[in-house]
Amino acid sequence: MLPKTLYSAQRSVTRTVVVAGLLAIATATAEAQLPTVQQVFDKFATAVGGRDAWASATSRTEKGTVDLAFAGVSGSYIRYSGPPNKFRMLMDLGVATIDQGSDGTIVWVVQPGAGGKMPPEETAYVLESSPTGSAFLDPTRFAKATVLAEETFDGVPCYKVSIVAKMGRERFDYFDVATGLRRGQFTQTPNGSQTIFARNYKSFDGKLVATSIVQQTAQGDVIIMLTSVEFGPVDPSKFVAPEGIK
Repeated sequence: MLPKTLYSAQRSVTRTVVVAGLLAIATATAEAQLPTVQQVFDKFATAVGGRDAWASATSRTEKGTVDLAFAGVSGSYIRYSGPPNKFRMLMDLGVATIDQGSDGTIVWVVQPGAGGKMPPEETAYVLESSPTGSAFLDPTRFAKATVLAEETFDGVPCYKVSIVAKMGRERFDYFDVATGLRRGQFTQTPNGSQTIFARNYKSFDGKLVATSIVQQTAQGDVIIMLTSVEFGPVDPSKFVAPEGIK
């Protein structure tokens, strides 16, 4: 017979091994229950109207309002987008105007007290993050995409997806488990973190678009409310950089 102390030690080791084994099984089971990235994006595509519906939607104009809650100012919002990777966002706050855009090659930001071209790394990230048509529904355009876990985001169960851009920056997108809609994302930027909430999806020409976008920044919340979304060609002049931006 084994000495009592040795017997107890063996029982303790056995118990530890069993517990570790059960945890490994539980973890493996939980991971097995998670959908693949492709499945998450397929459900997302279906939820917003389907890839076919978005394939021809390469250009659009969004109009609405913007509220800088932390500064106590609000005004009009308009955003144009077009191929390839072109966009123009104008916020007229009355006391100031914020102009951000891309002609497909350079990216600029002009705002009170500052303005100019974005540095190369930021430019590469913004251009990669500004797809047109149905490209935003294709997870293979990223360097890597992984479903990490199921978490609560903005009050609803979501799949947390790690997305690594080709230039190396990682962000986390959250997709509603029940509906498939993207509820928002979290990004760690050089200037701090930023959380975006996408709410109140509405249908425009058969395609669902989030009409309430809340950006939580270090300075405070920026709230964008869309009142109209029109799909169709955009005047090329909208994507011409302001004077002084080269």
